[in-house]
Amino acid sequence: MELTSLIVLSPKSRFFSSLEDVLSPCSQFQIYRISSLENSLPQEIDHSCFLLLVDLDSLPGEPIKNIVHLREKYPDCSLILISENTEAIQLPSTLEAFLIDRESVNNGLFPSFLHLLSDQNKLLHNYTQSQFDLSKRVNELDLIRKASLHLTMNLSLDSVLEAILESAMELISADDTHVFLYDHGVLSFASALFEGRQQKKPFMNPRQDGLTYHVAREGTKRVVNDFTKDPLFFGLPWEGSIISLPLKVGQKVLGVMNVALKRPHEFSEGEIRVLEFLGDQAAIAIQNAKLYEQAQQEIADRKKAEKAIQHLANHDALTGLPNRRLFNERINLEIARSQRNKLRFSVMLFDLDQLKAVNDSYGHNIGDMLLQAVAQRLLGLLRKSDTIARMGGDEFLLILPEMKRIEDAILTAERILSALSTPFNLETYQINITTSIGISFFPDDGNDVDELIKKADLSMYKAKEKGGNTYHLYTS
Repeated sequence: MELTSLIVLSPKSRFFSSLEDVLSPCSQFQIYRISSLENSLPQEIDHSCFLLLVDLDSLPGEPIKNIVHLREKYPDCSLILISENTEAIQLPSTLEAFLIDRESVNNGLFPSFLHLLSDQNKLLHNYTQSQFDLSKRVNELDLIRKASLHLTMNLSLDSVLEAILESAMELISADDTHVFLYDHGVLSFASALFEGRQQKKPFMNPRQDGLTYHVAREGTKRVVNDFTKDPLFFGLPWEGSIISLPLKVGQKVLGVMNVALKRPHEFSEGEIRVLEFLGDQAAIAIQNAKLYEQAQQEIADRKKAEKAIQHLANHDALTGLPNRRLFNERINLEIARSQRNKLRFSVMLFDLDQLKAVNDSYGHNIGDMLLQAVAQRLLGLLRKSDTIARMGGDEFLLILPEMKRIEDAILTAERILSALSTPFNLETYQINITTSIGISFFPDDGNDVDELIKKADLSMYKAKEKGGNTYHLYTS
């Protein structure tokens, strides 16, 4: 625990000793004593956050006047003045201090008072420090904003590159500017402004032994006032001048910016300085743009993954149909809606009569393909408002909202029977199956999910008892 410094100003050691006795139960204070106003405070204390307790009666001369000077010297401390007769003391209205009679010091509440005062002092100090830090940070950000506004208007890398090129052209009145990005020892063309037109396709590749690679590898600028006098350009049919700057963040080279003129030109210190400043800002802007693009891609990938996970949580992995979890969610919503609007809906439970035989005869791979094909046929004949779900194995559950007539549900069951009795062509096999359908209705046969499914299940087994390939309505 961080201790609070309590400075006791008293020429009398007896007062200090009695105070130590009063505060002996308090473990949060580190108590120091100074005997006069001329004494310096202990070096180890935090001058911005401490308590100063003054034995006012023991001070010589004009103690109040001296206390005012003391307050001016230590404006951030909490000042507590102790006196035998507080009523006889007139403190200046501008003096921030607590005036306490000596008898109250021996009161059991005095340590609690100091404890609260210490906490208040720390909170105020922390708040002031936070405000100072915040103000300082805002000022720094404002300076950065003003210095690099033209580069940070857009986080698109293309827009940042365009701003770099235009700024460089404007600062130097150059004929063309180029930016190359540098990654893993390889330079790649990023963009160029040539004869007033931005180009995104490289019109030349930097030579491995040329200027741009030299600057990228060394991480230092290169100023060439005349191509004909620089060894890097000997033997080349070019005339002009160029300044090539590494775009660095820290020690990492992110790219190279070349600013060129078609004639020899003596680059001034001012031109070099402003281009170096632009290069520093450009490097930061490029890094921010690349980080932004990376973050956007990561967000898109994460959203895609979350969507996939959500889909897997609510859908059967084999058929893509809703699973039991999503079925329960939707049927509960349908129960609430139907109760509110006094509607009837139907629940159907059915399975495939011959799936085991298909698996035994053709293998589970064909069986899985059959389940997928069944799911697609069912989706093709149902309404958008209907929900078809796979419960597992070869069992399917179906919600048919707004069945005004029982005959409407029967018609849907007959369509399912007809659709599934049509042979399935899977690889080289022709598969024939049938299904048995059990039907229950809300609210006729039940008012909750379990009851409706239970009665649809009983009805399905009644259909199987009839030989399968049929449906059965639950009858109470």
